[in-house]
Amino acid sequence: NGKSEYMGDGIDTIKFNNVRFSGEFIKEKKKNLGINLEVTVIGIVARLVKEKGYIELFKAHKRVIETFPNAVLLVVGLTDLQKKDSVNPDLVKDFGIENNVLFLGERTDVDELYPLMDIFVLPSYREGFPHSVMEASAMARPVITTNVRGCREAIESDLTGILIPPKNYEELAKAVIDLLSDSKKANQMGMLGRKKAELEFDKNILLDKMEKKIKELIDKKLQ
Repeated sequence: NGKSEYMGDGIDTIKFNNVRFSGEFIKEKKKNLGINLEVTVIGIVARLVKEKGYIELFKAHKRVIETFPNAVLLVVGLTDLQKKDSVNPDLVKDFGIENNVLFLGERTDVDELYPLMDIFVLPSYREGFPHSVMEASAMARPVITTNVRGCREAIESDLTGILIPPKNYEELAKAVIDLLSDSKKANQMGMLGRKKAELEFDKNILLDKMEKKIKELIDKKLQ
């Protein structure tokens, strides 16, 4: 019937698992990165290009720090100033939030950075099936992402995260403030996110699913 079904390629839910990291480890990691232990951390893992929603994120963060003056935005991602829609890290100065943003660039230790985040955000304009959202959920982090194809499939709205309209910094700020004000809700979302990841995002499960699908298709052909 020509119907295609995207299943993603999954993630390693053993590697992306919060229980690997002790409180002591997280403290050390924060110290090494110069993040004060008491501050709340909002994290994003994405290339620094406009379509990942960085402009809205910076605007939203300006709002967030009016309520939570110590909140830090942790940005993990490659800056490629050659790209025409690239986002220059210096831009944060225009919003007056430079003291509340930390740019880490591209990292190979992303699994060690998710545990430092209280909330994960990905305000993209468009996505495939976002790996970073799957990873953040697997790390039991509540997710705020946009109601666009790919992103909305990666979370259960109001259960593992919050969906917001794309290019809307007010809704983004509201969602962040909401979760920072209600740690019980945030933790609950994180826990349910981990369950979803174990059931749906584990790459071994996806391989099994694909195998089943291929067998089904072959059987159909043979009938």
